[in-house]
Amino acid sequence: MCHLTNRDRQALRLAAELRRRMQEWLGRRGIPASPVVSPFVDAAGDASVLITVNAHAALAMILGFEEQRRGDAGTRDARIWPPDKTTGNDRPSGSTP
Repeated sequence: MCHLTNRDRQALRLAAELRRRMQEWLGRRGIPASPVVSPFVDAAGDASVLITVNAHAALAMILGFEEQRRGDAGTRDARIWPPDKTTGNDRPSGSTP
């Protein structure tokens, strides 16, 4: 039987949500990519992820970051992680169960 810590579960949820959002974002731009998002708990004990994408997806992300940097400050400052501890919600805002 596998026992996961709370941080392990947070890393798994973070990776799943990030992968889903990356696929949606890339898909809206017509980029057929399947990002690989690997969860882990870092040395400090924080939920973390490693991301692997192909060059096409990476370039699209770079361009998207540049568009965001030049544009919508509200999006740039949006807080989606870490989870909101005051509400007891351990999922990023805007995510679905």
